[in-house]
Amino acid sequence: MFTKTSLKSKIIRYAVGFLNKTPPEMKGDRIMAYPLVEGNIGEYCTLNGEKVAFDSERGKALFIPTEEITYYESVRFQEGVLLFWEDHMQRLHKSVEAKENFPIDPDTYHFIANSMIWDSGMADGNVRIVITKSLNLVYLSNMTYPTPEMYKEGIVTTSLTWERVEPHVKVFRGDYKKAVAEASSRQTSFGLPYEVILRGNDGKFVEGGRSNFFVLYKDTVYSPSEDLILIGITRKYVKDAIAEAGLKLDEGAFTMEDLVKMETEEDDGPPKMGLFVTSSPFDILPVSSIDEVKFRSADCPALQNLMASYQKIVHAYIDSHAHVDSF
Repeated sequence: MFTKTSLKSKIIRYAVGFLNKTPPEMKGDRIMAYPLVEGNIGEYCTLNGEKVAFDSERGKALFIPTEEITYYESVRFQEGVLLFWEDHMQRLHKSVEAKENFPIDPDTYHFIANSMIWDSGMADGNVRIVITKSLNLVYLSNMTYPTPEMYKEGIVTTSLTWERVEPHVKVFRGDYKKAVAEASSRQTSFGLPYEVILRGNDGKFVEGGRSNFFVLYKDTVYSPSEDLILIGITRKYVKDAIAEAGLKLDEGAFTMEDLVKMETEEDDGPPKMGLFVTSSPFDILPVSSIDEVKFRSADCPALQNLMASYQKIVHAYIDSHAHVDSF
């Protein structure tokens, strides 16, 4: 068990190392060519309403990078139910509307997705909806879900200085994907990162590479301004869980120095600060480290209560939609 003195000395030592290794500033400002399909599972997809085998000529062409603006949503399904489908489609519509404003067909995508889930025999997994101005594509995709140990102990993360262009618009950006992948491959003292935490040029942590980032301190959960981040679907329901757990939500972003100070100001009792990320694959996932700095997020009682409140919301949604998504 950490004592206040030993924890403080370790965190300060890690923080000094982190500050001496701050990577150069980066800014994503362009869309690079990227394939329409990645991480697919199964033998076929549905392209413009037609079943297409991945090993066919049409199927193989989907793996060739395209410079066409590509919008997408990755939707998790549990117990055969597409989680928070309506919210995913609303965000997809807003992304398209912000750049090209062509019509989309959520009802058709929903029918196709459910058909593919039914054919696969899978109860839990992930389906990806990909659209451009000229096509729509639905396929089952591989998704790495956190292990039970990660929820119990927290995840290892690393940081990347990157300011997103049009953070509210969810499109494939090859340069961004490459930068996040490279950051994810950097070994830390605690192991390989499971997630990358983005920070602005001011040093403040903003969001995860594939998630939203929050700081829970005492009775308040802090999140950066929504102008700076992609509004995650899970985030909406986490806000409901925050209220249900008796916590407050406020706007705020912090540097590494801020987080170290908040952690080391605590007494020897249970931690009052918990860092966490949220996304469809993650739900609410504690962060145990950023770069070389260790945090006790998973031991924070308030965060544990928040995680339980969120799971109640998820299961209520599944129960209320089981008859809709079944055949």
